[in-house]
Amino acid sequence: MVGYYIVVYDINEKRVAKVHKILREYLQWRQRSVFEGWLRDEELAELMRRLSPLINEEEDSVLFYRLPSDGVIKSFHIGRPPDRFDNVI
Repeated sequence: MVGYYIVVYDINEKRVAKVHKILREYLQWRQRSVFEGWLRDEELAELMRRLSPLINEEEDSVLFYRLPSDGVIKSFHIGRPPDRFDNVI
């Protein structure tokens, strides 16, 4: 099954570059610590498996939001518009 995800993180500076690099392999980088894009269940499982060893559960947080597939989701912003790319919500 495929789902559209928004992933946000709060990671210690020591680990943030590694986490960021892995997320960029799967999702589009939107803004600072925000990524979004389509993931198959297998890709999501692989992504979580790769991130887990990097995360210090006492200090770090990675949140995955799966957006509903049964409706139209629109995004909007305030301020400078984000860069354009192919898989915008």
